Amino acid sequence: MLYLVPHSHGTKRYAMPSYCYVSPTHKQEQISSLFKRMHSITENIIRPDGRMLEIIAEFPAGTGPFPALMLAPGLRYDMHRPVIAQTANYLLAGGFAVFRFNWSFYTADTEHGQPSEDLNTELQDLRMVLNLAKNDKRIQQQQISVAGKSFGSIVAWRVFREEAGLKSCALLTPLCVADKSGNHVLSLVEKNYPDAASENRPVLMLAGNADPYCELTTLHQFVASTSSTNLHIVAMEGNHSLEIQDADATVAASKFAHNLLLLGDHILHFLQE
Repeated sequence: MLYLVPHSHGTKRYAMPSYCYVSPTHKQEQISSLFKRMHSITENIIRPDGRMLEIIAEFPAGTGPFPALMLAPGLRYDMHRPVIAQTANYLLAGGFAVFRFNWSFYTADTEHGQPSEDLNTELQDLRMVLNLAKNDKRIQQQQISVAGKSFGSIVAWRVFREEAGLKSCALLTPLCVADKSGNHVLSLVEKNYPDAASENRPVLMLAGNADPYCELTTLHQFVASTSSTNLHIVAMEGNHSLEIQDADATVAASKFAHNLLLLGDHILHFLQE
């Protein structure tokens, strides 16, 4: 696992993060125990176009106010899938409220639904979720962050740029694979996440080392081109779903469970900065 940290003088320092190892089973038991004292609200909002926006708003035990994360899913990777659901559970145990949801196009047709060409519908979806948090007295309004996985990271980034009051943005398994169809390599990082290198608020980009949709060499080149101290790049083991392949299914499942805990830890530490 590689942690890339922009150095204060513009050069890049690559270091292994220091973590105290906690067995996945013990950590999961801690989260399960805390989760019993948490509470959640399910919202089904009917959009003006008649489509439904499904939202789960989850809060730690207590009255708050809590810092919060808006968590956007992937194109077909919905809010109940492991990276989204387990991240939400981890952050809840860390004292964060989490608002996760499914795209309205996905709810309308989980197999064939497609986002709008200009992404305006998906931007509206995320803004509706954000408005719920903005109007909830349990939320610390100056401590709201946004995150998205894969396709969701592109939408999350657009909303983040438009909303100056958002604290930070986490781009999980971002789409940054290079376009090699022409005579030169074109990085999609700048296209999908414009001005990420110059953003003055904290930004996290987290990808798997075996992710075909985000080449680490592309991310490395992107980091090397900027002197920003607000951009954090984390490379974990795993594919686009952060799963680690192994011939033994039991071993693979154990590695994935541990990876999800590391993912939650990375995001929690980032949000607490």
